[in-house]
Amino acid sequence: MYTVICLFRVKKSDVEEFVKMSRQTGELLKSHGTLEHHICYANELTGRQGSMGILNLIEMEEDEELLLGQSIFKNEDHYYEVMKQIGCNDIIQYLNQHIKNIVEMSRVVTSSFTTETPQ
Repeated sequence: MYTVICLFRVKKSDVEEFVKMSRQTGELLKSHGTLEHHICYANELTGRQGSMGILNLIEMEEDEELLLGQSIFKNEDHYYEVMKQIGCNDIIQYLNQHIKNIVEMSRVVTSSFTTETPQ
């Protein structure tokens, strides 16, 4: 499995529109082969049982909400195959085209993870 996660800082006033657009984006990604796409609302950002939380790593403004986007692919090759079909070589470029008016993309945190052992 290969997954791409994105942490979005969204103005509270824009959350509803952002979620709607993110879900539409997810449907488009799935129509091109993405296995799953999720958008998640923040629940607890301060950590538990002595661990750090996201708020230790990301500075939030009072008028912002943090949302997590996750797209799941079979593997890294599958990810690039889907992105090629969509016409982008990276998910962040694709997202930038669709939600740049709602979130400041330079403040989006994105990373990928795989279940395959690194070479």
